[in-house]
Amino acid sequence: MKQKPSIDDEELIELIRLKYNIDVEKLHFVPEGEVAYSYVVQTSTMKYFAKLYETNNLTNKGILNLESAMNTVFQLNKEEINQIINPISNIKGTFRTTLENYSLVLMSYIEGKTVSEKLSKTKEFLKKMGKLLAEIHYTTNKIELKQSKFFTINIDFKEDLLLSIKEVTTCTSSKDKNYIKLQSLVKPNINYILSSLIYLEELAGKLEQKDDFDLVLCHTDPNRNNVIIDKNEQIHLTDWDGIALAPFERDIWFFINEKHCESFIEGYKRVRDVTSINEDLVVYLFYYRVLDDLTDWIYRILFEDISEEQIKSDFYGLEEDVWPLLPNMKEIEETMRYNCKKWVKRE
Repeated sequence: MKQKPSIDDEELIELIRLKYNIDVEKLHFVPEGEVAYSYVVQTSTMKYFAKLYETNNLTNKGILNLESAMNTVFQLNKEEINQIINPISNIKGTFRTTLENYSLVLMSYIEGKTVSEKLSKTKEFLKKMGKLLAEIHYTTNKIELKQSKFFTINIDFKEDLLLSIKEVTTCTSSKDKNYIKLQSLVKPNINYILSSLIYLEELAGKLEQKDDFDLVLCHTDPNRNNVIIDKNEQIHLTDWDGIALAPFERDIWFFINEKHCESFIEGYKRVRDVTSINEDLVVYLFYYRVLDDLTDWIYRILFEDISEEQIKSDFYGLEEDVWPLLPNMKEIEETMRYNCKKWVKRE
């Protein structure tokens, strides 16, 4: 759960008024997400959704890509893919607005709620997600891509991960409660972490030899927390700051471990008939995500000046989303590889 930033609400309201010519009546902070701070922006007649990015170790990967990302999403809306957010340009005609150490993006507001974990596992939802992602991938050649991110096989978090592990395991005399808690979490899992990193490097080495990936326009993080369902049970994909040209596996791996993944495959193939899937790439993306999330949370707790509330939230993320997976990575991998074969068998 995200904690409110130090920037004053009135300062943010004034920024929106000056840069977007929008008279804001009030802001409502939404304590969700990991990368950006989120707000509902209320005027006398309508609502907008704002995302505020503070430059730090977690966000600097994507901030420079914000303008081109929002430009691409704007074009997707023109292709009549209505189940995505619509970015709002400022008075200069650009989508990224800066204020000191922050970057602001303003978007259309979708009335609805974040998809629950229970709903995200249903056949109906998975079929809808498969169809939506396929529609996005299908538009690739229709979009004018400007300075877009491209997919690379690169374990860019490795240095930070090893530094964080070293800091936690060698600082044995600290009485800081956060150090002590991190040690209690990391030490029992150190072998899982390092063996997973070694295996990820092996997969990367294998994939680096393949240079003919078919690249499509990918959201890159279509997990349930980035999907809103409205009153008509229509799904909408949000949080497009990571958009990139990548193999279609970059989006679909999130759903390969689901019990009803065949529903996702069915929905996808109704729009885009893909005849093969790279199992090693799917597994690589899974291992990468778990270890990258682990790195972000540990590094922030150790080295960034954040509030106790944010530290508490980061520990929650570690305990809920990382530690349950680490001892079971190989078992999950086996399921993913088995389900990948279902994709091919449907031909």
